[in-house]
Amino acid sequence: MKFASDLEKKTFEKLVEQLPSLIEKKCQGYDEMYGYKLLPGEHYDESIAHALVYKYCKAYKFQYDEVASNLCSTLNWRREFDPLSAAFSERHDETLNNVGLLTKYDDEQSNRKVVTWNLYGELSKQKQVFADVNKFLRYRVGLMERSIGLLDFKDETNDYVAQVHDYDGVSMWRMDPDIKKCTKQVIAVFQKHYPEMLSAKFFINVPSLLTWVYDVVKRFVNEETRRKFVVLNDGTKLGQYLPAAPSKLYGGNSKQTLEEQNVLEVKPTPYALYLFEQKVGADVE
Repeated sequence: MKFASDLEKKTFEKLVEQLPSLIEKKCQGYDEMYGYKLLPGEHYDESIAHALVYKYCKAYKFQYDEVASNLCSTLNWRREFDPLSAAFSERHDETLNNVGLLTKYDDEQSNRKVVTWNLYGELSKQKQVFADVNKFLRYRVGLMERSIGLLDFKDETNDYVAQVHDYDGVSMWRMDPDIKKCTKQVIAVFQKHYPEMLSAKFFINVPSLLTWVYDVVKRFVNEETRRKFVVLNDGTKLGQYLPAAPSKLYGGNSKQTLEEQNVLEVKPTPYALYLFEQKVGADVE
């Protein structure tokens, strides 16, 4: 962790010190973040817990009140929404599973080792999956949580996720209202509850006339996030940014297809497994 000033360091240290009280009083004792435990005890890893707290400090510019408020907001959302269930327990529409893929490139450049792929061209042909916003949101959050499961918060070269949004085949003229509604909801949740988790977002195969894609997305994100956007009309140019990507469609060096690269199995953390066991035990009782 790097601090630009003594003030930043003091804010971080204050938050770590106050965290037990904040979680007890404002989060009903819920201390799980991305599958990791934030408070000391069994399954606790101080270096990971501190790395996650630091991300929130950085996201909210080390303003203590804002950091504390948003961290508690996320913990309460996680307690209620249960994103770990969305990632590891729930069955999602097979159409969604086929268009949201996850890759891990161990030799890729810093913080582009874990990539989520969203094939919107194929997805837009199955508009029924957007009819239920919550159902789509749970799928998309589940994909994000599984991608986080491939990160290493002890390694500064692999503690952010990159995203690819492939718009090959999407209508150039308008966005379906249900798709727009789902997109807006996903962006809002990710902005609020996954700060400092995105390294880069690639919009590829975006025709010049498809301006609404970028316009819709950028309207709901902050300036810092917008700076991480890369828009490519030609999807084969993605290989310049992700050399480990498939060569056939994306101009990378790999002879594998994206489907062959797709990581199908991501294991929950020990703390996530513990929480699942507790929940099952409570349901049985």
